[in-house]
Amino acid sequence: MSAVRFEILGPLRVTREQEELPLGPAKQQAVLATLLAAPNQVVPTARIIAAVWADEPPVNGTNVVQKYVAGLRRVLEPDRAPRSSGELLVLEPGGYRVAVGTSGSDADDFEAQVQSARALRQSGQLAEASHQFQHALSLWRGEPFEGLTGPVFDEARRHLTELRAGAIEDRAEIELELGNYLPLTHELPALAQTFPLRERLRGVQMLALHRSGRSDDALAAYRDLQERLVEEYGVEPGPDLQQLQARISSNDPSLIPGEQRAATTTQVLRRGGRDWSLGRGWPVSMTDLIPPQRPLFGRAVMKTVAVLITVVTFGFGGGVLLAVVAYLRHSRFLARVAAAYLVAWLAGAVLAITGEAERISVANYLGLFLLLLVLVASAIHVGITIAPVSVRRIRGLAALDQRNRSRQVLERDPGFARTLGIGRPHLQREYEDGGLIDPNEVPAGVLTRIPGVTAQHAALIVSSREHHGRFETLNDLTDRGLFPAPLPPAVATYLVLLPPA
Repeated sequence: MSAVRFEILGPLRVTREQEELPLGPAKQQAVLATLLAAPNQVVPTARIIAAVWADEPPVNGTNVVQKYVAGLRRVLEPDRAPRSSGELLVLEPGGYRVAVGTSGSDADDFEAQVQSARALRQSGQLAEASHQFQHALSLWRGEPFEGLTGPVFDEARRHLTELRAGAIEDRAEIELELGNYLPLTHELPALAQTFPLRERLRGVQMLALHRSGRSDDALAAYRDLQERLVEEYGVEPGPDLQQLQARISSNDPSLIPGEQRAATTTQVLRRGGRDWSLGRGWPVSMTDLIPPQRPLFGRAVMKTVAVLITVVTFGFGGGVLLAVVAYLRHSRFLARVAAAYLVAWLAGAVLAITGEAERISVANYLGLFLLLLVLVASAIHVGITIAPVSVRRIRGLAALDQRNRSRQVLERDPGFARTLGIGRPHLQREYEDGGLIDPNEVPAGVLTRIPGVTAQHAALIVSSREHHGRFETLNDLTDRGLFPAPLPPAVATYLVLLPPA
């Protein structure tokens, strides 16, 4: 018997040798669609009933499902012997499973071709990657599971739509890298309306317009997204898009690529082109498309300045610098070390200047030795502690320490932690928890403070907790496809789950 192909990227359709098969009544088709929403997985009969009949299940729902499965088997496996087990629609102890082989569905083909296109992009074959993306996108005939409603189909539709949006963004970025700005300026406005909150897509549109000499239109595209976000979610676009808007406004020459910026393309190929949806990667930042800005001072300069201050002040400056770092990091250990250096320096200075002016005493020698010891030790300590760390990094370490202490409070007394407002920065409070965020508690606008979380991503998180209940563990965020697995450390450091009130 010829292979059966399932198509869900549009109205449900099943073909054999390119001939469409009649799937029977609408409810029977809905039963098959429910199984295809989780291909090769056992779907409990109760879930099938809930998906197909929602709030009005039939009294004999199990028997009705059996009837529709039998009808589907007659269509999908006409050569099956009577009373034999099905090969495509398989009865399992816990429910039913639809067996979808390799290339057995348009959704599988789409994902495989997208992965292939991304591999081509990683290897530098941009034109081939763009063609592969275009071929993958051509598999879409419309909205997935078109005409079917309910939470099961809505969730599956959302996941598939996110995959499509990621592929569209990947291809648009490739075309941008290839210099095909003008076609993008005609193509992207319609896509931006289809995916109005995709900041990554809007960023590519802005760059294409700017590089085509239409900077005013690029800024207008930014304002359109900004107005949507403020009106619907009460938030501004993410920092990357804000930076791009500012650089376009100032006519930053580095936004216009030249032959001398080949290294930038290499960077994009290495880092770009991944989609965060369904745990398949993390969002590409707009900074991946923009030449990186060099810091004003390098690490070597910071090290030199810090050590020079220590030497010139004969060790006193080293103690002061360490005290500043201890304050920024909220580090008691560094505070004690800084205090020890300052006390030792003061004792050395007192011993060095005491006694008679005509002759040098043992106390004077001891004082000078103590000052020299403080000088050498603090210079080394300052060079190790301060030099590799920028001010932003120092503040980040301080916030990390505060987050760790807040987690300890939560472990010891969850009720008190809730009273302090840990993980709920949208509330008025005096306690600083280092920026912890509870995805069960905060609105979408607060979730955008998490690195890499856009307004649309935040809306998906809120929608998931509303429709599927609270996140009991951080693994729920990856299990529901909201973040890649394992949870990125940059995200995990900001997340905390408070016990229910």
